[in-house]
Amino acid sequence: MHPARSSRPPRAFTLIELLTVIAIIGILAAIIIPVVGSVRNKARMATSMNNLRQLGSAMQIFVNDNKQTLPVNSANHTTHYWYRELWRIIYAGQPVPAIPTVPDTRDRYIEVFGNTVFFTPLMEDVPSPRAYGYNAYLSQFTTAGVATNPATPLQFGHVANPARTVALGDSTSINLFRSTATGRNDGLVFCVFVDGHVDKLRPPETANPNPSAEERRMPYNEASTFWRGVPRAANGTVLTVW
Repeated sequence: MHPARSSRPPRAFTLIELLTVIAIIGILAAIIIPVVGSVRNKARMATSMNNLRQLGSAMQIFVNDNKQTLPVNSANHTTHYWYRELWRIIYAGQPVPAIPTVPDTRDRYIEVFGNTVFFTPLMEDVPSPRAYGYNAYLSQFTTAGVATNPATPLQFGHVANPARTVALGDSTSINLFRSTATGRNDGLVFCVFVDGHVDKLRPPETANPNPSAEERRMPYNEASTFWRGVPRAANGTVLTVW
């Protein structure tokens, strides 16, 4: 004979047990969600850093292929405009896309550059967003101390310290100015230097125009070797060493 089956219904959760489970889930979510967000952010920063490394390598190829001259930043310069030249090196054979006009949207920029090294997933969602900019001060200057127009390429050999002169970096403009450098990587600006290496620096501060190298901050002073590269302006003015 089969033993008699109990007619008592299965035991349900009590209210206290249910609340305890909900509380545990809440605690775990509070721990896991920030961790996941942090991991995702670090992955985006790693992507951005890798993109800049590739741009730095392309810049070195450009210098070697163009009689040791650097690219220039000026959009109205018909040759050697930095993003067109680096695109042709990295994506040889592919037509160079036009940069979205101003104003435009983040979606439009992603549509054009989203799968290329000219995009960072940390780019802000603002009108006319940009990912990286080329040092706007890194070209030949006139005897009056202002940039030539159209820009004249600077000789690599004229750069006093390529490892301490910025070439490319996180920027809200297609060109990198002290005012457009943006610390979108947990407060830091990823920078490519003229020698091709990549580093992380704090953004410039108006109140700190000439920070020491130990401060790991971009100088606000545009008349510095960090921005100009050369030790003296064309008019003979000695530039501040960074």
